[in-house]
Amino acid sequence: MPTAGSPARSAAPTLFDLAARSLTHADVFALSGDQRAVLDRVRQSLADENGPKVVVVVAGAAGSGKSALALTLLGEALRAGYRARHATGSQAFTTALRKTAGHGSRATQRLFQYFGTAADTDPHSLDLLVCDDAHQLRATSNTRYTPASRRSDRTQAAQLIEAARLVVFLLDEDQAVRPGQIGTRDYLVSAARACGATVHTAELTSQHRHRSVCYDSWVRNLLGLDASPRSPTSWNADEDTDPRFELRVADSPYELEQLLRAKTELGASTRITAGLCWPWSDARPGNPMVEGIVIGDWRRPWSVKGQRAVNGMPPSPLWAIDPAGAGQVGSVYSAQGFEYDYGGVIFGPDLRWRDDRWVTDPAAARDDALDGAPAADIDRWVRRTYGVLLTRSRVGAVLYSTDAETRAVLHDLIAT
Repeated sequence: MPTAGSPARSAAPTLFDLAARSLTHADVFALSGDQRAVLDRVRQSLADENGPKVVVVVAGAAGSGKSALALTLLGEALRAGYRARHATGSQAFTTALRKTAGHGSRATQRLFQYFGTAADTDPHSLDLLVCDDAHQLRATSNTRYTPASRRSDRTQAAQLIEAARLVVFLLDEDQAVRPGQIGTRDYLVSAARACGATVHTAELTSQHRHRSVCYDSWVRNLLGLDASPRSPTSWNADEDTDPRFELRVADSPYELEQLLRAKTELGASTRITAGLCWPWSDARPGNPMVEGIVIGDWRRPWSVKGQRAVNGMPPSPLWAIDPAGAGQVGSVYSAQGFEYDYGGVIFGPDLRWRDDRWVTDPAAARDDALDGAPAADIDRWVRRTYGVLLTRSRVGAVLYSTDAETRAVLHDLIAT
């Protein structure tokens, strides 16, 4: 990475910086050709008010512009007078959109819903429903809190499709990181056809987040996320691209913090994330933050658990966009869907490199959601989790593993 005296060269405004304006102004996001093709398809379908029900399934990797496209579609439909809503399966992402795009307006905040509440929308009452992060769809919208009188045997996908005459699903199958998340392209296409909808599919291949066009594929290769995984390859930044994406390996969590602190002092946004290998404790008002992450004599707190700020620290859903969030470590639950200039990623003991492959230790995972899951599924979800954490960074990333052998492999792959 550049020295502390060199410019951090912070990336462009984030999605949340532009969210509110995207609802009232056109061309807030610079769309690529693949995004514009989806926008044109949606325009045509909305204009054909007497046409068949339409479902558009859009797949794209991290940073391919799915959420920017989702907000563009929502904003254009609203400005044209259509009845439109946005929905996700992420509490953090929806809360952040209500806080930014919906700031000061209850009516605007209601535009942003969860899949479960959007599924309660009266059938055919909307012109457009944009479902972002559709990989987080679940089999039904029933929860343990759903009263018996409101439980339904209809699938969540079917309920969402019934809510609008045009439904757009945007997803990245490799970001389904927990049990019960079933949204795949094939599943959604089948669900749409079962509802009698005309189906269109699209894929976003452009890169809008990372400074390097090859970083996402390098991460996928590192973690073996492709259908036909290959051995990890050495990191070769785009030699013909200036500025380059910066990638480093730290030998201690202190060094990781030091490298990121230098970027923060130069005006860049930075965050540290980690695998869920340490207990995520509740913090209560008036009590100090629990420093639950312990690596040697290095101790730091997780992001605040829950919906309320504690001791000036933002709640977990706002950890990535509130400047005070830089003082805590985020998990996949608080980081997924967000972005920042520089990210530090701590590989915990749940994922270590041994001989020629990654080895997952289910016993090291401290996420209750994984309890009782088959080892093969945990392996896939853990590797995907680190894929999510690694792809939040726009300008650079610092990697650290608690395991010496894994650090040695990362050093070999990332020569600096």
